[in-house]
Amino acid sequence: MNPRNTLVLATDPADLSEALGCSSEAVASMQDSGVLEPHGQLWEIGAARDYLRDAAWADSLWH
Repeated sequence: MNPRNTLVLATDPADLSEALGCSSEAVASMQDSGVLEPHGQLWEIGAARDYLRDAAWADSLWH
């Protein structure tokens, strides 16, 4: 399994927020946009980590 396909067991949004290191609002936004992919209680968070990394990088360019 490569880092892009990281699965975590999350029973609620707080678990996902902790695993990704972001707010619960960011988790909800990524769920709504399809960046976070559920597999029952397992969540594929590789794409979400990439998204958060890229957003942080792009944000640093504008400051």
